Amino acid sequence: MNAPGTSETVFYKGNSMRGVFVPGEMLVLSETAFETLRTGDVVAMFDRTPYVVHRIIEKNADAAVTMGDNNARPDIMKIIPGVPFRLVTGVISADGTIRPIAGGEAGMRQFRRQQRKRKLRRFAGSLVRPLKPLKSLRIPARQTERFRDGTVQWSFAGIPVAARAPSGHFMYLHWSKRLFFRIPSPSPNRAQSPEGTEG
Repeated sequence: MNAPGTSETVFYKGNSMRGVFVPGEMLVLSETAFETLRTGDVVAMFDRTPYVVHRIIEKNADAAVTMGDNNARPDIMKIIPGVPFRLVTGVISADGTIRPIAGGEAGMRQFRRQQRKRKLRRFAGSLVRPLKPLKSLRIPARQTERFRDGTVQWSFAGIPVAARAPSGHFMYLHWSKRLFFRIPSPSPNRAQSPEGTEG
């Protein structure tokens, strides 16, 4: 355990906090006591493998309930006193500056915004799915970038289009990207296309 107030860093991966973090970003973590946590704070939980970065949406004296901003349901496991966690206080950008992360009531406002966007994406997806047979007419996004955590991102003319997490979960980075772009199928020796792993 580090001394209280000291900082450490981890790389973010996954999609549950998309809109707050981008896969591959480095998060700044600070040690803090369970009692000081607030609803709306973002925490990294190290009692899970791999570690999970989610937001606290409910808290009492005995436990804190967490949930990803883009998830539909809260986590089953709760944070309780004595469980290893860190408070996420910032993100280190490419130029070395640190972007602070909202917590408390500001964090809950961000959580509610992300939940509205999640529901809108789900609705938009239901409208787009019937158009899948026309995907061959969409522009192929061929430019790829690999992050240190194993995340793969596809782009077109520098515009990020879609990403695949190390777990294999594939997603477009905005619902509208699905309308105009497609991800080319891999070589025949690959088991399935990236879009075949879409969640």
